[in-house]
Amino acid sequence: MAQQLNLNLFDQQQDGYAQRREREARRQANMSASGRDIGDIEPVANPERREVCRTDFLQFCKTYFAEIFYLAFGEFHIKTARRMQAAILHGQRFALAMPRGSGKSALCECAVLWATLYGYRHFPVIIAASDNLAKKIFGTIKKALLFNPKIKEDFPEVCQPIAALENITNRCKGQTQHGTPTDIGWGDEIVFACVKESKVGGTIIMKASMTASIRGLKYATPDGREVRPDMVVVDDPQTKESAKSAMQVKDRLELINSDIAGMAGPEENMTIFVPCTVIQRGDVADQLLDRELNPIWQGIRYQLLDGFPTNLPLWQRYWNIRMEALRNDRGVEDSNRFYIENRQAMDDGCSATWPERFKPNEVSAIQSAMNLYFTNKSTFMSEYQNTPAEDDPGNEERLRPEDVFKLMNRRPKMQVPQAATHATMFIDVQKNLLYWAVMAFADDFTSWLLDYGAFPDQPRQMFTTYDASPTYSDICPAGTGLEGALTNALDTLIPPWINKPLVREDGAELYIERCMIDAGWGDSTDTIYTYIRESGLASILMPSKGVGITPAVRPFSEYQRRLGETVSQYEWHVAPVKNRPQIRLMRFDANWWKTFFRNRAMTARGDRGGFSVNESALSDRLRMLADHLTSEYPVSMSIAGGRRCDVWKLPPNKENHWLDCVVGCMVAASERGCKLLIDPPTARGKEPKPSANPHVSRQAAKRQAQAGQPRVIGVGRSIGAVRSIGAK
Repeated sequence: MAQQLNLNLFDQQQDGYAQRREREARRQANMSASGRDIGDIEPVANPERREVCRTDFLQFCKTYFAEIFYLAFGEFHIKTARRMQAAILHGQRFALAMPRGSGKSALCECAVLWATLYGYRHFPVIIAASDNLAKKIFGTIKKALLFNPKIKEDFPEVCQPIAALENITNRCKGQTQHGTPTDIGWGDEIVFACVKESKVGGTIIMKASMTASIRGLKYATPDGREVRPDMVVVDDPQTKESAKSAMQVKDRLELINSDIAGMAGPEENMTIFVPCTVIQRGDVADQLLDRELNPIWQGIRYQLLDGFPTNLPLWQRYWNIRMEALRNDRGVEDSNRFYIENRQAMDDGCSATWPERFKPNEVSAIQSAMNLYFTNKSTFMSEYQNTPAEDDPGNEERLRPEDVFKLMNRRPKMQVPQAATHATMFIDVQKNLLYWAVMAFADDFTSWLLDYGAFPDQPRQMFTTYDASPTYSDICPAGTGLEGALTNALDTLIPPWINKPLVREDGAELYIERCMIDAGWGDSTDTIYTYIRESGLASILMPSKGVGITPAVRPFSEYQRRLGETVSQYEWHVAPVKNRPQIRLMRFDANWWKTFFRNRAMTARGDRGGFSVNESALSDRLRMLADHLTSEYPVSMSIAGGRRCDVWKLPPNKENHWLDCVVGCMVAASERGCKLLIDPPTARGKEPKPSANPHVSRQAAKRQAQAGQPRVIGVGRSIGAVRSIGAK
């Protein structure tokens, strides 16, 4: 009996503990829910201020962002703001170029806020050239919603739920208003809270980059709907590197005109702003702003100076005074005094588009602009005037993609001219692709690029080594290693070309005399040596390696020739491979030969020693070829004693494989006996510069030869002066 009483007492104690635990859990849940519940939204602090800005975007900027727009607006600010407002209200697109530092990005950020806070647009997307830049702009909008006091006071239905999160993204899912979820978002996207006081609940702001996948961008709402963007801001869609690439320029233009412009679907009027900076002629910004080329973008191009000073000598005197004073720690008072005394004459010919833009130690906006001009002229013309110079200073001899387009000779691929006497091939080995080129040459080094490509063939016209598909490993059986895949690729690509007759216009047949294979990639060297020895084509195939010879390194032409070696004045050297005497390795000065190629490409059409491409129309593959051939730039270097040379540099994110192929074909042609009809460039310097009149007629050359005078042959601009080679 006593035992039964004890058991009942124990059960009662257990039941009481469970009930207390349940009550405490409910209490904690209620406390947590009340902590997540934002309750009623506070009233608008200044309804009149808010309503005044509803129909005036420029007034919104001045009212809520006075700390950013603290100077009086210039005329171009007013025009731009009106265009932005019309675009937001009616769904328009336009491209805009303003001087650097004029607030174009700030205007676009404010436009996103004005459009969303007043409910004109419900899904804007901010797109920048890179993910980091997109995050920066996105972060600026977040800070405005979090910390701008006037925005918080006048738009509490948006800002109060955001503030309640305390910048902790994980709290979004649990936030409620009177027990109803607000569906707020505060991470990689901003989603305005759905509260009873708000008419803009569910508005979305997202970010993306030009390099990300943005086709078909949409957002799934908590109730299962899918919404698409109705506004896009593409802030500076290019970088300095991409602006120099014809392939990237085309890709980014296609991205803007197709993927971005089509985000909203065919039935929506989408707003698109493209604030941009022109970096060079023909880049993305330059084409979007061109109303003749792209009238749909209604491009606007504003400049810091309208016109340009006519009295540049007076400005040069001013700048000399300014620099001399700064060198001697005297400040800018002397130069400012000179400007004030001569202001009328110095300002003649131009006016400032934003008169209020100048620093405290400057007198006027024109003076401020000219200080920028003398500090860096090319930057001033591109970033402040949005009209970059045709050629970059110091790079007159650098090839550009448009130069390559002019090299088309309107011949079909593989049509061999009658003048050709040699054919060569070069293969550039990469980890997943083989790039190749086939060229024909005349004895005087006139050359034709007959065909070029990659193995395996790529289904896309434009590609990179890193996104290539298929690769040569993909076409091998599963489990094949890198050496086996490379050997299979070489064996599939080379023999058909070696055995293929190249029919000349007159019916004669040429065959590839020399096929060189790049053996400079460390993981492939032994594989290539083995393949050449076992291929049965060792008399035609030759491994090669480009060496970057600088002024401090002895050039190949000065090597002492040994038994079994070949040394050329054209800066290449052939010698047996150490421990593999049956394999002869071609080593050549890559810097010297890239200058040689540049000079061939810049030779006037029709002159001997010129280079052309068998293409008849502009295509994506030709654009890619142009990108490769113009990927590197020369830097002239010299050392004491007079030796100098070009050292070629490859910028980041550029590919140069077909440049290597064309250069390799030229080296192979030199090895087969091709020579210029002028003295070749030497390791001590570039080819000689052209004279004022480099072209000598054939009749004049014939008369000189008959008279016993040295024969003179012009080889065109940029490759060098006419040189005497002796009469025949």
